[in-house]
Formats: sequence, structure tokens, C-alpha cells
Amino acid sequence: MGSESSGPLRLLRETHEERVLSVLRARGPLTRAQLAEQTNLSRATLSSIVQTLLNKQALVEAREVGAVRGRGRPVSVVSLNPAGGLALGIDLGQRRIQVTISNVAHEFVASGAVACADRTPWPRRLQLALDLVDDLTTRHDISLIALAGVGVGIVGPVSTEGSSGVGRSADRIALVRDTLRARFGVPVHVDNNTRLAALAEAVWGAGAGVDSALYLRLSYGVGGGIVLGGRLLAGAGGAAGELGHISVDRDGPACSCGGRGCLERYVSLTTLQEQSENVLDARDDKARDLLAVAGARVGEVLAAACNTVNPEVVVIGGELAETGDHLFKPLQTAFRRHTHSQVHRSVRITRAALGPDAAARGGIALVLTSSPASPNAVLNAPDLEASHP
Repeated sequence: MGSESSGPLRLLRETHEERVLSVLRARGPLTRAQLAEQTNLSRATLSSIVQTLLNKQALVEAREVGAVRGRGRPVSVVSLNPAGGLALGIDLGQRRIQVTISNVAHEFVASGAVACADRTPWPRRLQLALDLVDDLTTRHDISLIALAGVGVGIVGPVSTEGSSGVGRSADRIALVRDTLRARFGVPVHVDNNTRLAALAEAVWGAGAGVDSALYLRLSYGVGGGIVLGGRLLAGAGGAAGELGHISVDRDGPACSCGGRGCLERYVSLTTLQEQSENVLDARDDKARDLLAVAGARVGEVLAAACNTVNPEVVVIGGELAETGDHLFKPLQTAFRRHTHSQVHRSVRITRAALGPDAAARGGIALVLTSSPASPNAVLNAPDLEASHP
């Protein structure tokens, strides 16, 4: 009788352990109260599960720096054991290659970047990224022996299977995946780099702590991403969040996507700089006029997207976001005008919080949310003491 009941109970307990580990992989360090909310476990059940995982050394618990509660008692946070493994994030951008390394406890242990020309061949881009990985691991004395996976951001749509159908894009993705898998011997996850920046903002940036976020990047191109429940929304073909290719004028100029009058053709930095070289200089009268028009167009597109998705926060990044109120005031005016009252009352529009390593961080988040959680992982991992600078 006891053995019959112990099987289901053991399975239930293992399921609860996996739930706790998965939340901590995706969200990073949390207080016990936050962890209970995220896992929907009772306080008693969570306390028992956390204690078991602490005993297994799969988790660690420490005081949260600068945080107190009640009568000055310190707040403690629970996280995965930093010795449980590493994740590598790579952003193969158009003009910049970024590499960032983190452990499973969301502690960033190394980061660096190198510039590259817009037309740099993809084999060369990959070699630059690998050289940068070697440089970072050497300078910071990091061993990649317990690397859990690699997350890579590239330009262009990527399907949920990590491919983009046919042609050069599919060949490029295969090259990236095969080269990195051969080099590191771990799973390689590939996604669009703007979508990865969206995921990073949802985990560590301006969208942290909410369940739904919409991200828009206004740079030399215009792209976006949608994060729901801590995970990227890919869509059937991997193009979810492609706000730059929503048409704002069906009789407008042709776009490289095959459409006409796409938002990107009006508000990308490339287009705006053709009209004014000083478009990022808010002291310039023409620049201010261009930013006002661009902001209004962006606001209309965001209104349509938010009426559909109804996110808690909209995060705007890229160089144009750095122009501040000259872009944001007309954007917010148009947004309020074209959204349902329940939508604009509940959404917060804000600038991105992360820097140029956002997509590489998103690659790390992709690894941590894609890799299976195991309470015995740290017990099976090599000694990683040398992995922390």
C-alpha cells in the first residue's frame, strides 16, 4: 500500500521541483513570496521543495542587497546554484558582434563586442564571434566545460524550428547552428536578434516583473517582439512582432518584405537620415519635425498592436528612442487617440533599459528557458569554481 502511494507522491514532488527550477531559470533570483506567486504552490509545499533543493545544492539562498522588510529584517532571495552551468549569448548584428556569458543564476560573468562591416561574410562574422569568446574566457578565466547552451541572434525572421524556410537565410541559419554546435557540443538556439532583445528586456530590463510585454526597436531597421508569460511569442512562421512591416500607407513605397508603405520605410534611422543627417540632434528644427511625424506613425502602429495583444508594458529601444520626448510625446498622443480606453489606461510605455548587449542577453534567456531543469544538474556538473572571475 505504501509503495503504491509513494510512486504518485514522488512524481508529484518531482514535478513541483521541476516547476521551481524552471521558474528560477527563466526569472532569475526571487524571494520566496515571488516564487510562490510564480509557481502557484502553497507556502508549506514551496518551503519543503526549496529546502530539499537547497539540501541537494541545486539552489542557494542569500540576502538581497539593500532590501529589508518588517522591522529591519533582511529579505532573502532564492536562485539556482551558480555552479550549475553557464549560458552563452551571441548577437550577430549588422554592424556589431556581441558576446555575453552568464551562469544559470543570472549572474553575467563576461561581456564584449567587436565592430564589423555591414557586408561582412557570415563565416567571417562567426569567426569574429568565436575569437571574442576565446578572448573573454581567457581574460576572465572562465571554463566552458559546463556550458548548457548557446543562444544566437541574427537579422531576419526565424521560425520556431530555428530556420527561415528556404534560400540564403536558411543557409545562414544552418551555418550558424552547425558551426557553433561543432565548436561547443551543446544545443544552439537561433532567433531574430530584435526578438531576443525583447526577451532580455522582459527578463532583466524595462519589462521585468510583468507577464506581457511588447518591444519595438527603432534603429536602422524597425523590428519588434512579444513576450507572454516570460516566453517569446514566435507565431506560425516566426514573424510575430514584426511591427516594422505593418503598412501605414498601402500606396507608399515598396518594401524589401514585398509589401508597400511599411512603417520601416518611414521611421527607420536609414530613411530619416536621408532627410536630415542631424535627425538625432533634437536641437535641429528639421530633426524635431521629422521625429514628431515619426512618433505619430509609430504611435498608430503600436495602438493597433496593443488593441490586439493588450500588453502590460510597451518597451521602445534603438537610437531613435534616445531622442526622448521629441519622439515620445507625439507617439503617446497618437497611441491614446487610437487605442481602446481599457488598453491605454492599463499599458505603460517606456524606454528600453538595457544597452547594446540586449540581444546577446536575450540569447542567454533563450538558453535558460529552453534547457530542461533538473534538480541533480549541479551534482553532475564539473567543479566550476574557476568559472567565476
